[in-house]
Amino acid sequence: MNHSQNHGLAIDQESDIVASDPRREFRREELRQADYSAFPRMSLDSQKRRCLMLNESEGGLCLVVVEDEAIGSLLRVMVRNLHGHVSRDVVARVVWSEETSAGRFRLGLALLRESQPRMSRIRFEDGKRTRITGN
Repeated sequence: MNHSQNHGLAIDQESDIVASDPRREFRREELRQADYSAFPRMSLDSQKRRCLMLNESEGGLCLVVVEDEAIGSLLRVMVRNLHGHVSRDVVARVVWSEETSAGRFRLGLALLRESQPRMSRIRFEDGKRTRITGN
């Protein structure tokens, strides 16, 4: 049995990941770390949960999560790149959910809104650091 470790979230590749079925949109199969939380967050201390993104397409994502999410619920998902920085920040609706034989859940999400991660530039003037946000 193959297992992958990703920051404490182990997946069973034989049961959590299944072969792709034909879809209308091209899906890029890519196992990446992500975080998600309910949208909108009701408080600043709302818990973010770790998950794995299995694939992505123009209009959606597929995640493996530990706890099931209700169909129709809104989630904010932050997909991370290889260096751990947020590469995608999206709001999505859960359109399907299925339990895996490993006891986790695969969620199909439809993208509603995407925010580009903001870069910040730092400028030094007279020995003082000034942060400039934006492009």
